[in-house]
Amino acid sequence: MMRSALLRASAAASACAALTGVAACGADDEPAEFPAAVSAAPGSGTPITDPARLSAALLAATDLPGSFAVVPPRDNRDEAAVPPAALTDPADCARLLTPIATQWPGSSADASVQFAGPSFATIDVDAASYPDTALTPAFEALQAQFRRCATYTGDDAGVRIDYRTAPLTQPSAGDASSAFTLTATSDGLTLTSATSLVQVGNTLVQLVVTAPEEVDPGVLADLTAAQVRKLRA
Repeated sequence: MMRSALLRASAAASACAALTGVAACGADDEPAEFPAAVSAAPGSGTPITDPARLSAALLAATDLPGSFAVVPPRDNRDEAAVPPAALTDPADCARLLTPIATQWPGSSADASVQFAGPSFATIDVDAASYPDTALTPAFEALQAQFRRCATYTGDDAGVRIDYRTAPLTQPSAGDASSAFTLTATSDGLTLTSATSLVQVGNTLVQLVVTAPEEVDPGVLADLTAAQVRKLRA
């Protein structure tokens, strides 16, 4: 969770196939029951409008545990080498873990950063700042997405993948926060993405730690707290 084998939902499909080398990922458990959604706090009325300022407020490699390095952003020349996103059923679930600004347009500014670490671990952080009128709808939509996609399937180049989301208990963070996990399991092997959604003023942050084993919830909690401190600073 940590995230580029920190993988957004469709990228998790590719990583699952790459890690396991098998033709299917499966999860036999029944869908998890989520607690009530968390309400957004009132905004400050001052969203961030400068993407560079927002980017500077995201976690840096020096804020992370272990040996994580920034993954350079891809430019257009790289797009041809990037496999298309895995198709999902329901189709809307392909949006899960995509950047906040993609899931809910209308932000004043957005930014993201990705880190790669040892043993296929990745950490992805993205943020979007919204005016007061869009803040609550955006936070509600993000939480509705992982509840709506409690179980779904994907197809990555003919490889079937079964996904499952589940609630994740985390300490309260920022002005409002929620958390969940996304797993892709195959032949006893599991890729886990632990995600926190946090509101800090008028800014929403999605922090995802992905690893080919269960993610320690304490790692996500520590990273989330560090991100909140950096935004507030």
